[in-house]
Amino acid sequence: MGRVVAVVTLIVATTIVIGSGPAAAATYPVNWDALSAYASGQLNASPPPGANNWSCRPSAAHPEPVILVHGITENQNANWQALAPILANNGYCVYTITYGRLWYTANAGGIGYTGNSAGELNDFVNQVVSSTRVSRVKLVGYSEGGFISRLYMKNYGTTHVSTFVGISPVSMTPPTISGLLTILNMVPGWQTIELLGCPACYELSTWPAFNALNSPQATFPSVTYTNIITTRDEVATPAEAVSYLPAGPNVTNQAVQTFCPNDPVGHVGMPYDVTTVQLVLNALDPQHSQPVPCGSGLPL
Repeated sequence: MGRVVAVVTLIVATTIVIGSGPAAAATYPVNWDALSAYASGQLNASPPPGANNWSCRPSAAHPEPVILVHGITENQNANWQALAPILANNGYCVYTITYGRLWYTANAGGIGYTGNSAGELNDFVNQVVSSTRVSRVKLVGYSEGGFISRLYMKNYGTTHVSTFVGISPVSMTPPTISGLLTILNMVPGWQTIELLGCPACYELSTWPAFNALNSPQATFPSVTYTNIITTRDEVATPAEAVSYLPAGPNVTNQAVQTFCPNDPVGHVGMPYDVTTVQLVLNALDPQHSQPVPCGSGLPL
């Protein structure tokens, strides 16, 4: 039975690649297995298949490049073995970055101070804009990557950004990690240890970083925002409070379970969930949005 489910999931996933807009431009391998992707990604921080083709020129169908921004303790390879090749296969110029690595973190990114990471993203956006000869890009940020994407826009402006798509983004409040962080923050000396080992972890567990990010406003009128959550999230909790942006004409907040009530996908599984991926594709190209398939994402 397990093999049958896996085959059905693969068929549905393949349909996403074929049916998400203009004809595919290439055929890069897509890995839908979140656990193997995260495991192999920790050993290899190089760009995933389809990403960082510096000779790519945006097409009329997809005139703006897409930059994927990974989550905390992850890297470009671990987070984007599904979405990067899918985007490339559908004719996008797609780029990934590993930001926030420190001397002791090996391939794990997103560890350094968030302000420094936003500066790294600024440099990378400028590189993509220069290489592709366009003026604006689309940002897709997963978990901490949503925070870094928005901090980049706050610190460096939105001149080069048309669209932001957050996948379980850490946006408005410190996540409680199902109450675990609330308990840890009461332990004497915990925040000092956290600050020394993972500055970003400390910043994202306290209010000052969020107050600075979201004041005087959380969004900019020139950017279109889409935030995709799972109601089964166990990290960015409570999910709506952490991830949803204030309502506005340029803001869409949506949950996977609104489309697929039985999808058990958790925080870690989001970048490898077929429903989430199609919602991202629809947000990036709303004029060619496709029906959303229902999968069974990793419940972790």
